[in-house]
Amino acid sequence: IGLIGDKAMTSGTVVDVAASDPQFSTLFAAIKAAGLVDTLNGAGPFTVLAPTNAAFAKLPAGTLEDLLKPENKEKLVAILTY
Repeated sequence: IGLIGDKAMTSGTVVDVAASDPQFSTLFAAIKAAGLVDTLNGAGPFTVLAPTNAAFAKLPAGTLEDLLKPENKEKLVAILTY
């Protein structure tokens, strides 16, 4: 059993949980933009500190939008895999 946010994960992948829970829609968008869907759908194990949309909203204005640009993919991957 793992945890993502306040949700217990007994089955499914990190991607499954992020995609199915509206509070993680920004995280899911970042996972897709970083090209990490296949990785996080893998066997793992993974330890994920999953920020909610509210957490992403606290970033300085323009930060998230900038990170989601294709030219900043390496930086986004570095942040998400830290």
